[in-house]
Amino acid sequence: MITCNVPDPRRYGAGLPSHPFNVLATEGLKRAVEIALRERRDGEIDAALRAAPARDAYLHLWEALCDVVHARDPDPAAVSMRVFALPLVIVTGSPRPAVLSGTVPDIGAIAALFEQHGALGSMKNFGFSNALCAIEALEAAKPADVHAWTHAPGMNRELAPIPIEITGPGEQVHLRFLVGAGIVGAAEPSFVETASNIGAWGIAVTRALAAQLAQPGVEMLPLPRPPLDLLRAAHAGRCAQLETAFNLFVSNALRRFRRAVGDPAVTISAHDDAELRVGFSSPFDDALREGFRWPLHALDDIGRITAVMTGLLAECRLPAASCIEQVLPALDARGQAWFPDATGSGLLPLAPSRH
Repeated sequence: MITCNVPDPRRYGAGLPSHPFNVLATEGLKRAVEIALRERRDGEIDAALRAAPARDAYLHLWEALCDVVHARDPDPAAVSMRVFALPLVIVTGSPRPAVLSGTVPDIGAIAALFEQHGALGSMKNFGFSNALCAIEALEAAKPADVHAWTHAPGMNRELAPIPIEITGPGEQVHLRFLVGAGIVGAAEPSFVETASNIGAWGIAVTRALAAQLAQPGVEMLPLPRPPLDLLRAAHAGRCAQLETAFNLFVSNALRRFRRAVGDPAVTISAHDDAELRVGFSSPFDDALREGFRWPLHALDDIGRITAVMTGLLAECRLPAASCIEQVLPALDARGQAWFPDATGSGLLPLAPSRH
């Protein structure tokens, strides 16, 4: 197993003083968060997240928040509404710009596939919205609202559909979500648990979505991921989109390099705009350069991300990447993104990758 140790370029805490939530143990934190949610003090929760001094503290608060927002009713005989989101990584290829619909024409047929493949368990009154939602809609949802969606029947749960814009030739990776809800007993597994095995329903749902969203002249492959609680789904979808985009980048760039000059030299570096970057270059052709930019979220595990990167590079039989041990600048004097060069001793300006 190849390891790549790059520094963490993220700045936690934002120069803010410690928030009281950041020093509480799990149970005390959950009680404080529940009170804040019931009093609709989303601003205080957001302030505590921004003040978290490190990833561990941010993750501790985030997991407590998700657990409280999506908590089951303590009465095992009770039934409750469970709200979830299904991430969809959508790979497109088109020779020209195009726009795909932001809604699924027959969402009932998609929901029926989960029932046919035994993914509902005991859930009743199950369904999806037909809107393909963007990650921004999920991230903008206030935790107090999501908490109320679960605990206050009758609240509006609509999220706006966003069309898929294909901006030019080549492959692109898009991210959308199908948001749904169902009623289940407090002691019964939720849809997040009963549909966690994507092998049971993934191929059928992929084919059905591809058929419904198809457009002449556009190649389109929707890749559903397992459903998650609404708050957790955004980050999981983001990770899946970036991993898919990185796979496409490596496949396409490696094909161009091997056709022209052979295997590229590979560098992995961290930059002060909170990005990891992978650069392909060659000492035989200074003009042949490719790069991928992986923006980091506060929840991201850098070790896991670099393991994904080095694992794929190893599968492609590339020499081990040079891992730069200091945080590098994001831009050069001309405002261009920089990547380390083939030796790791210099920097190359390079346009950002598309995904």
